[in-house]
Amino acid sequence: LEVTLAILDSGTIVAVATAEGRGGLAVVRLSGPEALAIAGRILPDTTLAEPVTSHLARLATVHWPDGGPDHHGLDAGTNLDQVLVLPMLAPNSFTGEDTVEFSCHGGALPARQVAAACRAAGARAAGPGEFSRRAFLNGRLTLDQAEAVADLIDAEHSVGARAALSQLRGSLDRELTSIENPLRTLLARLEGAMEFSEDEADVPAPESVHAVLGEARDRITGLLDLVPAGRHLRDGVQVVLVGPPNVGKSSLMNALLDRPRAIVDSEPGTTRDVVTDRLELDGLLFVLHDTAGVHEAATGVEAQGVVRTRDALTRADIVLAVATSTDAADDVAFPEAAEGSIMIPVLTKGDLFAGDTGAGLVTSAVTGQGLDELKRVLVEVALAGGLAEATARGLVLNDRHQDRLLACRDSLDELLSAEDAGDEVVASLLAVTLQELGAISGRVFTEKLLDELFGRFCVGK
Repeated sequence: LEVTLAILDSGTIVAVATAEGRGGLAVVRLSGPEALAIAGRILPDTTLAEPVTSHLARLATVHWPDGGPDHHGLDAGTNLDQVLVLPMLAPNSFTGEDTVEFSCHGGALPARQVAAACRAAGARAAGPGEFSRRAFLNGRLTLDQAEAVADLIDAEHSVGARAALSQLRGSLDRELTSIENPLRTLLARLEGAMEFSEDEADVPAPESVHAVLGEARDRITGLLDLVPAGRHLRDGVQVVLVGPPNVGKSSLMNALLDRPRAIVDSEPGTTRDVVTDRLELDGLLFVLHDTAGVHEAATGVEAQGVVRTRDALTRADIVLAVATSTDAADDVAFPEAAEGSIMIPVLTKGDLFAGDTGAGLVTSAVTGQGLDELKRVLVEVALAGGLAEATARGLVLNDRHQDRLLACRDSLDELLSAEDAGDEVVASLLAVTLQELGAISGRVFTEKLLDELFGRFCVGK
């Protein structure tokens, strides 16, 4: 397989690795071939004296380096902060390079000044995602593991965090490797058959070739089925509340959130825009969207709200079709939702009605009737959509993975449908399939791919 190699910048980089703002600690990360030497220029001589013990923290005071450029009037030797210094020698660091981390006092100034001192001593400012990029180029992370780092940092709910951590520990890479290995073995046998005479070659039988290709195709299709679950783990399950005006959608949303997020009034048409908020249930994130009431007579601003309601429905995973208990018998017409979305009929104002209320889960924002049951149903529906499997297997697939997996499946479909294809054709298509699979983990990569992927990371990651 042809691999486009990226050129590893040999410079030493530095950045504040923690978020800005006041806090107990802030971390400055310094990584590269000169990390120990640069750190030594801003620390007392005894702090990193040879031989340096890796992963042994020391308390020290950082000072402005000798010969460093003037920085807000700081003179050489000016003390900047008392820090914990943690050297991590290559290859046993996040980046695989010599690394020094400074645990500074929290707040805006100490970490910035320590990073500035590192730059004055010879380091350069790190670019977005450059530490993770170096970790990948030095074999410490695969590309999918690097993406899992970002997913773990951005996680807003415990289930998503656990799945991202599992992927960071190699769950997706192991899955891909188990698909690749039989294909690699088959490719080696086909290439051997082309090199040797018919008597000497280990020529695979057509039925065994078909079995290997079919198994790989089925495994890839199984991964593609989990792509929507990956989106749910990262961005949450999108739940849209829809129904006629004044049926209690906003009251229902407030009751689910247990706080007054949406404005509630007896006058129809109070909600003119889509009101969004997050709800965590059993460790899963649900994004609730309260929408304007849908009815044919809407005009002006109300009509614009209806348009936004229909737009929200195109992105819905779950639709709560809200009606009052008295409306239930009237076959309320609901707008069309996204293909594959699940519609749950919900009846509101259950405290005002008795007897048969028709089909739907009866709720009351006043008494709390049916709310626990509705939350339970939301979790069940979300898990049935692949979230349970994706979480159990630790697979947080994204659009990039999907594109490569679709390309793999197309190549395999072409192979499986080709009749009397020569070994050269099969080997060529098989190599393309392996190249696409390798692009997910980063066994095959280009500079452009790395620029696009790591350019979305923050500085310090």
